[in-house]
Amino acid sequence: MYTRKRIAFRHLWPFVWRSLTFFILYSSAIVGLYVATNWPLLTVPFIPIATIGTAVAFYVGFKNNSAYDRLWEGRRVWGSLTNASRSWAIMVIDYVTNLHAASPLAASELGEHHRLLIYRHLAFLNALRLQLRSRQVWQEHHGTELQIIDQIDAFHQEKMDDELGLFLPKEEVTRLLKTANIATQLIREQSAHLRELRAQGLLSDIYHNELERLLVELYNQQGAAERLKSFPFPRQYAFFSYIFVWLFILLLPFGLITEMAKVGGWHIWLTIPFYTLIAWVFNTMEVVGDTSENPFENSINDVPMSAICRNIEIDLRDMLGETNLPPRLQAVDNILM
Repeated sequence: MYTRKRIAFRHLWPFVWRSLTFFILYSSAIVGLYVATNWPLLTVPFIPIATIGTAVAFYVGFKNNSAYDRLWEGRRVWGSLTNASRSWAIMVIDYVTNLHAASPLAASELGEHHRLLIYRHLAFLNALRLQLRSRQVWQEHHGTELQIIDQIDAFHQEKMDDELGLFLPKEEVTRLLKTANIATQLIREQSAHLRELRAQGLLSDIYHNELERLLVELYNQQGAAERLKSFPFPRQYAFFSYIFVWLFILLLPFGLITEMAKVGGWHIWLTIPFYTLIAWVFNTMEVVGDTSENPFENSINDVPMSAICRNIEIDLRDMLGETNLPPRLQAVDNILM
């Protein structure tokens, strides 16, 4: 997630320099050819081109709205995970007690159950984060937004075993790494742990049901995130948006020459700057949609899952009474991951 109000030029330039260079050279070649030959085939009435531009603007707007909806849905999923995480921690601490236990545990043993249930939940969040940031087939082209992230050492992808090792015993990590979906298996481990606590009388039937319902909600949010990750923005919308934008961009200088030629004289050369500006605007609208399609792509427009996971970790470990809490993640080069 980009955190600065205005995008820095060093981040903007990689997206625009190729297109701007093409627009200037393309329009200069057409204008130069027209000035040299006065060839009438290089002039086209502007009205049909303007009509195409209007239609393209509506189409690109639809695409960008749909792409933003995907991005915002991804953020809502992690907002729901944040709320569910806080609920999980407070329920675990208040529900898992010696109140109905046939053989009450010492405070330290009870606290270890609290700690394991909460730490396993933190492992679930980080496992889900890493799974969502794995690149799919359609993301292997390494767009400009991915290249920017790859160049920053602080954002290099962590290893699953290292992240899980921060919260779980080594033997549990080894067992989990052999499973197909680690995040799913971690919730299964939580359910099994709750069943054992219920059998020992450390968790009442009502409280057990409440915690199990919360695990189901975590599965629901995980499924929503995986749906966004595994189902790309429909190609028929993205592809034809790209085609229509570039069709308009390629036709535009011929219509502008017609209008500038009516003024006469040196004004014909104004086609170049005006064309470059208009073409850049349409191309930028297309690029904005492309870079917003996938909220978990590990790019500069990504949902800041690492920061969210760290904030949840701080809250939950604070509920456990721990004082040696990790710092909140800060933006690096105006990017928060």
